[in-house]
Amino acid sequence: MSIIHDDFQILKDYTELNQSIIDQLKLAQTTEEAQEFLDMMEGLAAPDNAPKVAKTMYGIAYLMEDKPWYDFERGFEAVTEAANGDDPFCWFILGSLYLNGKPELSKDPISAKYWIGRAAKAGLKEAISIYDLEWGDNPQGFKDYVKSGEMEKDIWWRFYFRLIFIGLGMVVAIILVLYGLGVFG
Repeated sequence: MSIIHDDFQILKDYTELNQSIIDQLKLAQTTEEAQEFLDMMEGLAAPDNAPKVAKTMYGIAYLMEDKPWYDFERGFEAVTEAANGDDPFCWFILGSLYLNGKPELSKDPISAKYWIGRAAKAGLKEAISIYDLEWGDNPQGFKDYVKSGEMEKDIWWRFYFRLIFIGLGMVVAIILVLYGLGVFG
């Protein structure tokens, strides 16, 4: 097993563990219920050699606005510190914070474009999608159309229409084949 594979596997394991802890934090309603998980996040993010994604996830844990342990300064500091590394996910999260803002952080489209653009150039799919939607060469009103959910509704209607059209076409084809075989004769 190569060292690169081991490093990749460690990062993958860290990410999965962090995500499972975040999932538990989403379910917690009180700081007491969350404390064990917050301590785990801090422990994963603390070592100097910890993947930057662990520090970002630690920050995300404290940026859950609807939770009593919400701590903007702690969360934002962790995400900002992690973004100074070389992980596109960390850049994307910082850019997303600037894009959407928080009560303590005004929206900053210039910083958002920088960080999300950096993650997009590194190939992070989510960053590419957001960058193209926010700053791509889109027709007038396209961004509002996508964000409103109307695009998704239109896609489903087209899908259902195609299913009906294909189904009717198959019925007609079967009737023609049966007619050709003399079944209706």
